[in-house]
Amino acid sequence: MIKAIKFFAIMALGVSVLSPASSIASVDTNKKESDPTTRSDAVIFKVHNVEPVSEEGVVTGCDFTVTLYNRTSLNFRSFTVNLEWEDKVDERFKFDKYVEGVMTQEELEKFKDVIKEEKNAKPLTSSITVNAFGADKQVSVRSHIDSEKCYLMLSDAKYTVSPCDIARKLDESKGMSFTADKKECSDLFQFVSTKNPEYFGKFKRISLTEEAQQEQIAESHELSDIDIVIGKIVDNMGVSDKTLNNIN
Repeated sequence: MIKAIKFFAIMALGVSVLSPASSIASVDTNKKESDPTTRSDAVIFKVHNVEPVSEEGVVTGCDFTVTLYNRTSLNFRSFTVNLEWEDKVDERFKFDKYVEGVMTQEELEKFKDVIKEEKNAKPLTSSITVNAFGADKQVSVRSHIDSEKCYLMLSDAKYTVSPCDIARKLDESKGMSFTADKKECSDLFQFVSTKNPEYFGKFKRISLTEEAQQEQIAESHELSDIDIVIGKIVDNMGVSDKTLNNIN
């Protein structure tokens, strides 16, 4: 009987010794700086469901959706998001660079007036307007753009937000609204690109990074509680072992 109790105590001690280490191993709160994340104080938004529109087999435009989630405490009467995608061709794929690579120096000199450096194409631009957008709300806006280059819309976009009509609280401005300048409005927003894992899921109140950190903290607390319980069991076993020895 005593041996059985001692064995169980040793096993419990082993668990109690190992559990803190396992806690450390399982909980890693170090966040990689390179991991993209979203702000908790911004209106996050993404461009998705990009669909080419064609007429007689020729692409003439792009239908797309912009989804926004308001993580701020502000209520917007209205705002306009102006998007811009650069139409930039990689140096490796420029036609003039290809021609230069396959022609001799003599041929290049002969046709130098024909071979000219390609001009940068105009960026692809679009704007969407949202009305009555409250705090902690989400909205999706379907829109269209006349362009055959729908693939550009899956790359990172530059953006500004203007105009921007924000409704202040009653105790701040007696229920009046005000129009913020372009920079102030733009700073309240954050574009989520396809490089960010949050692009492929539902937008939430907090970022994936913050959610993971909260789960790790909760798991750490649970493991600490288990350590305390095991410690108490071991203490009680020590008392029981001493009592049995005294009886013997």
